[in-house]
Amino acid sequence: MEIPEDDQISYMLQQSLIAAERANLRRGHIPRDHPRPQAVVNQFMRQRFSTQLAQAKKDGYVLRTTQVPSSYAPSVRMTDGLHSMALSQMELQKHHRGNKVTLRVMTPPDTVNAIMAVVEDEAGTAVLLQLYHQPKPPEVDPEDILRPNRVLIVKEPFFKAAGDGAYSIRVDHLSDVVWLQNTDPRIPSKWRDDRPKAETSAVIRGQGNVAVKNKQWGKAEKLYSDAVRVAKTPDEEHLAYLNRSLVQLRLGRPEKALADASETTKGGQPSEKGLFREARALYELGKFPESFEKWRMLTELYPQNEDAKVELRRAEKRVKEERTGEYDFAFMYKQAEATPPIIDCATYKGLVAVREAQGRDKGLFTTKSVKAGDLLLCEKAFAYCYANKDDLIGRKNMSLLVQLDTKKAKVGGQAQLLTQVVQKLYHSPQASEGFKALHHGDYKPVTVSHVDGLPVVDTFFVDRVISINSFGAPRANHGTYTFGRENTSDEEQTTCGVWLLASRINHDCLGNCRRSFIGDMQVVRACQDLPAGAELNFAYRNFSPRTTYEATQKVMHDWGFVCGCPWCIERKSTGRKTLSTRNKLLKDLDAALQGVVASPVSDASLVSKIWRLLGQAEKTYPAGQAAFRLELWDGYFTLGYKLISLDRPSDGIEAIVKGFEALGYDIVASPPRGSEKKLEIRRWGHVENACVVSFLHLHEAYKAIAPELCPKAKEYVKVIYSMCTGTDVTIGEVFPQLMLEPW
Repeated sequence: MEIPEDDQISYMLQQSLIAAERANLRRGHIPRDHPRPQAVVNQFMRQRFSTQLAQAKKDGYVLRTTQVPSSYAPSVRMTDGLHSMALSQMELQKHHRGNKVTLRVMTPPDTVNAIMAVVEDEAGTAVLLQLYHQPKPPEVDPEDILRPNRVLIVKEPFFKAAGDGAYSIRVDHLSDVVWLQNTDPRIPSKWRDDRPKAETSAVIRGQGNVAVKNKQWGKAEKLYSDAVRVAKTPDEEHLAYLNRSLVQLRLGRPEKALADASETTKGGQPSEKGLFREARALYELGKFPESFEKWRMLTELYPQNEDAKVELRRAEKRVKEERTGEYDFAFMYKQAEATPPIIDCATYKGLVAVREAQGRDKGLFTTKSVKAGDLLLCEKAFAYCYANKDDLIGRKNMSLLVQLDTKKAKVGGQAQLLTQVVQKLYHSPQASEGFKALHHGDYKPVTVSHVDGLPVVDTFFVDRVISINSFGAPRANHGTYTFGRENTSDEEQTTCGVWLLASRINHDCLGNCRRSFIGDMQVVRACQDLPAGAELNFAYRNFSPRTTYEATQKVMHDWGFVCGCPWCIERKSTGRKTLSTRNKLLKDLDAALQGVVASPVSDASLVSKIWRLLGQAEKTYPAGQAAFRLELWDGYFTLGYKLISLDRPSDGIEAIVKGFEALGYDIVASPPRGSEKKLEIRRWGHVENACVVSFLHLHEAYKAIAPELCPKAKEYVKVIYSMCTGTDVTIGEVFPQLMLEPW
């Protein structure tokens, strides 16, 4: 699969915008040229055949484009309170508020970005129906959603013309569709099957069991629901609920699974399977203490159940992680090798809490004083989509997401993530309250949560929340970071997810904490010593040191605020003349550094020139030890590495320490700065990946002039490494030389 370049993405976006503008020119027009139903069906079946052929080629996947149209609110009206209307009365590009249309499916479905089929109304007018954000194969077969002869109601339908001119009903909100059971009196008589149904709950349940055996989870869920509905006795009802609970777990709907399992454990001694399903559902909901208690009860009532004993121990580990923040990081990395990299761990949040952040909505704050390197948060993703062009699963999760409202386009897992979250909000509304509370800019969501007894989910609200709060993420940081001068930017990542607590951390270009990832776990560690009540901040985007103030604020505009960190303030307040002088010095510095790095021997005049240029550049910044000079640390570090390699350890240490000072650190390094043997960070500054390598070079230099300081240098390497990767367990793999000496 070829991933489009930026210019191709821009072209695709422009084509989508042009097509949308062209479609809007027909807004309000009532078509009088609806084709004959059979013509619509024939055209659709030809297109369906072409799609199946394309999917059968190579790895069965091509990059798809998912278009998020201009936002519109979901219907919050009761179905019975809406007026029926015919397809022939509908206006193009319009939401028919106050109305509904009853439709019958005429064809098997096709699946591209939506599940599609040809439908007809009572008058026999046929159009294409497009249902977005529906469950995906293999969990749910599209034919379990849009099967021929199924009848549905679309509330307040949106009528449009597709790109090929075909007329269609587009449904973006799950809750805008009402599925009618065969016995529903709202089904028009001409479509109703009035033949008596002789199947019992037991027979239907048996059919569901066959579907489960074939892993047809969507079909099984419907059959077990039918078995519940026609049950004549409590036992029949309980058995159907019990089986449906298993299916709900397989479909990733633990809230519904718990509700079904709870129906089977009411009154008397709970059944073994009922308790098992309850405990499993609680585990999947992240309610580990409650899950642990259910497993404990199960093992006491049914001591022969060995699987329950295994699950009890697993839940016990999650409870410990949640309470103490103690993780088996090595095993987490092992889990992250799987695709997708879903980690079986609990969320630890023992040192943080969400509070009001002055002028910035909510924020995340420390509840106790912490030291640099301390684990603040280790959070399981609320939703996560692994998308990578290097393997089949990752490719299938990738698409081009075009957002017409914001006029933006991205390649990655965002479209799949959108569907995943929409499904989660619909099927687990209680567990989704935290997502609904996240920052959503100026978007005004509907205030109605349920209609007709079912959740109302606003897809465009979900899209807005994801666009503001999602993170790009690598498979695992320790394998993707280069411990030198280059960073891996989240912007380059196609995998993405939403972490509810981490999303509360506000932006600061410099930050006092740092995030990393192990699969779908986000790890946040303190980068400074912080008191209780300190607000946590990290950079939403990693800017290069020479990014202008204006460029930084342009990116921050997406989140609706202006960054006021010390670095931004310094760049904003620096005059043009000073900036011009600084930039000229930096240009000369780059050339000199390239020369000294390329030279195999020490060039005293070149080294002197670099020192002079760095000193002159220092004067273009405000005076003061705590002033950040982010354009200079790289030069100091590079010079220090070179000097140490040329057997000039004292000069190299001096250069590296000045590099740390440019990052805002206050470091005691003696020697060379004094006769007392001491290496201490008195104040932590901004953490770059290169800080790890720089302390490694200090370690090497001190071997020559003060070996007793080497353990302290290694200690700082370990702390900063854990900040950059989330843990230090892989440090020996990346820097094996450190393992040759005892810690």
